[in-house]
This record gives sequence, structure tokens and C-alpha cells, in this order.
Amino acid sequence: MTEQIFDVIVVGTGTGGSSLGALSARAGLKTLILEKNPRIGGACSGYEKDGFHVDFGTHLCTRGGDGAVGEVLRRVGGLSRVEFVQPRKLSRITGLGLDVPLYTSARTIFKTMHRLNHQLGVTWRELPGMFRLTRDFFWMPEDEIDEWDNKTVEEFILRHSRNPGMHAHINVMMALYFVYPYWKSSAGEAIWCTKRMLESRAVSYPKGGTVMVTRIMLDSAKDRGATLLTRARVRKIMVEKGAARGVELDDGRKFRGRAVVSTSSLKDTVFNLAGAQIFPVDLREMVKGLQESHNAIQIKLALDRRVIQEASLIVLGSPHGNFRPKTTTISRVHQVYEDLLSGRVPELVPLYLVVPTNFDPSLAPPGKQFVTMCTGVPVTTTRMEDPPEVWEEAMMKTLREAVPGIEKHILWKEVVGARAIESWIGKPGGPAISTAQVPGQVGNERPAIRSPLPGLYFAGDGAGGRGVGTELAAQSALECAEILETDFRAGRMP
Repeated sequence: MTEQIFDVIVVGTGTGGSSLGALSARAGLKTLILEKNPRIGGACSGYEKDGFHVDFGTHLCTRGGDGAVGEVLRRVGGLSRVEFVQPRKLSRITGLGLDVPLYTSARTIFKTMHRLNHQLGVTWRELPGMFRLTRDFFWMPEDEIDEWDNKTVEEFILRHSRNPGMHAHINVMMALYFVYPYWKSSAGEAIWCTKRMLESRAVSYPKGGTVMVTRIMLDSAKDRGATLLTRARVRKIMVEKGAARGVELDDGRKFRGRAVVSTSSLKDTVFNLAGAQIFPVDLREMVKGLQESHNAIQIKLALDRRVIQEASLIVLGSPHGNFRPKTTTISRVHQVYEDLLSGRVPELVPLYLVVPTNFDPSLAPPGKQFVTMCTGVPVTTTRMEDPPEVWEEAMMKTLREAVPGIEKHILWKEVVGARAIESWIGKPGGPAISTAQVPGQVGNERPAIRSPLPGLYFAGDGAGGRGVGTELAAQSALECAEILETDFRAGRMP
């Protein structure tokens, strides 16, 4: 194989890499797909334990088969092979005096917001602003969304409301979208994602586990002649005569290619894999200054019976007992994330839970349930002021208060810390989104897919695309595939 020359070498098999590999093979390009781990899927990977299927990440597909993920599957002939299971009741916000069901239908939005307003203690004088906030956030005309790309979600909310409880609520929702605080996240990106999620009404979970999406994509790639290698960690991107010419693995194997597509972070690709000295100064400075999202701590729970009825839960807790949405202030909402950035357990701990077995009971032994939950923590380059066991106990305390009696049904528990996530996904620091969706890094200002180094391309969550999580990566792959085809047809390859 070291003698072969590939048209395209794809680094990584997360949603971005699997999508790009399948699209590249579909275009008739000789494709090599490399995965450093023993299992495919990146953050969407999974494994089996005691009859339970365990997702590595905590995911729902925000647009199911209707968004970018579905479009990739449709193009490569795999959409009919993935069953996206949709719940009628998507989720429930619970804890700290809140109990608000979330549905997938746009018709229920004002009903949901009315209930949330009531529980947050919104006054009648504030209601017109809340109405306008809801209307603009969910139904803003397309030609206005771009105007908000370089403004924050907080700026957008302040246009309508200064209610601190609502700010706290939206801060939690933005953490689910972008794993970043609302006063740093792009309002245009948030509105764009929310609007399309509502239009598709397809928030769902792939039957068989989140890895099914990447598995079907990679199967399609292999059916079209692509080569997939696992346990194949890329040590460096080989550069010869001012162009990317292939990759060298940790074990010394070398593979030559006319194009190399990295789905790792831009910082990792530029400063570690390729070498910063070969890039223009302005590109190096841009990449060095990129903001990255936070990391996470996850807890996986195998239960002896069905305890949680919802498909997912957003659980709010205050381990120190002194945070209340009705009586908080905007400055205290900010302080929650300031604490998080220091690695301290904050006043408000939000948990995001997905219950895969409520979508697909076959993912657990009969009658049993599996739950995966997470909360945000800083990237691993930050020294944590509170140790991991303190964070774990804060998460479990929050869960116990929201779901009384759950602990007696736990068969086993696994904790996946920030360093384990960093090691698996391979991006230094372990950010959930390696190019955070903040003003200056979204829409037309997203880093370009075609790098200044001939033959090297960026894809995945680092360059191009819009969307939440897997949608962002799949959209980036769609854009990258079109650029690759154009460059091959135009004879631009080194």
C-alpha cells in the first residue's frame, strides 16, 4: 500500500471524515480513510458492555435525515439504511423549580414559552418583549440572520429582555448547541440552527446507535473502492516542493496522496501535523487566535429498569444550594461560566441527558435502560480547581434531585473525563467544537476549507459549514467534497 498513490487521503472517521470519505469515493476518487482509534466514528463511536450499547458521546441529530447528515447519506445511497427515530416529546427542562416539556412541533413553541415565562416569574410588562424574542429567535427572515452573525446571543436577547432567568435558560440552551456561553456565541449561528431545526421537525436518534451514521457512510465508501484503516494514527502530513503529498503514520508507514483532508482541529493540523513554518504568517496568526469550545465530563449509567420516560432531559441543579432562576442576576449567570472556565463547580450545574434505549430498546438487555449525561468543563490545558471526583459528585447530586430513587437502579456507572475525550477525538485540549461558533468564526468568516498549502484541505468542525455538532461537520464535508471535485477537474492538484 505504501507504493500506491491515492487521490484523496482523509484523516479521521468522525462525522466529517466519514462523510467526506464517502463523498470522495462516490466521485470516483481513489480514497484512503485513516482512523487512529481501533473503532470508527470519532465522537459518534460506541462500544458494547454487558449487553448494553454505549455511545461515546451524548448526541441527538438535530435535523435527522433532513439536514446535512441526511444529504450526505442520500448522495451516497445510505439514507434508506439508517432509521432516524423521532420522539413526540423531545425533552423536558427540570430542576430548580422548572418543569417545562419541549416538543418537536413548532406549533407548541408559544405554549412552551408561556409555561417557561410563568415558572421564571416573568411579569406582564415583560411579556411583549418575550413575544418578540420568541418570534425573532424562531422565525427571523433569512435576509436578517446574516446581520446577527457577528453579534452575540446575549446582545440579541438584551434587545428584547433583561429577565435574568430567561438569560440563564438561553445560556443553558446555547451550551447544548455550541458548548460555549451565550455571551460569546454567535446570534446568527444560533438563529440559523434553531430555525432549520424547527423547519425540519426531525430531531432524532439513529437506530442502532450514533455510530450507525458513520458506519453506513464508510460502508458506502468501501463499496466504491475506498480503503479504510483503523489504528492508523497520522504522525505528520508529508510536504514536498511546497505541497501536501501524503501522510506518515506513527508506525512509519507512508501513504502518498494528491490531496490530504484533515478533520482534526486547525491548530493540530497546522502546528503539529503539517508544521507551522510552511504556512503564511497571516494563516498562522489566524489559526493561533481561533477560539475553541469547552470540553465535557460524561457519565454513563446502566439501569436495571426503565426509570426515565423522556427521550432526553435538561436537568438544572445547584450543588451549593444557592442558585435560583427567579432570583438570579445576569452577572451571576456570567459567573457560572467564569467558574467553569476556572475548573470550579459553578452555582448552576446543567446536565444534558440522552436516553438511547427510549429510542431503540434493543440497545440494552430486555427491560433495562441506558442513560448518558454530560456537563461542560474547560479544555484540558486549563488546570481544574476542583478535581474530577468533585465534578462527578455534583453531577450525580443534580441527577438524584431531578430523578429521585435513580441510584438504587444503577447496575454500573462509567465516567468519561475531559482527558479521555481529548485522547479519543485527538484534538489538543479536547474541545467539542474546535473552531467555536462565535462572532468572526461563523458564516462567511468561517475558516476556509482550501488551505494555502496546495493539496491540503480542512474539514469537519474546524472549517466551513453551519449547524449543531454533527450537522456542522457533515455540512463542512459537503462543501469540501465540492471543492475537491472542482480542483480535480480543473487540474489544480500538485
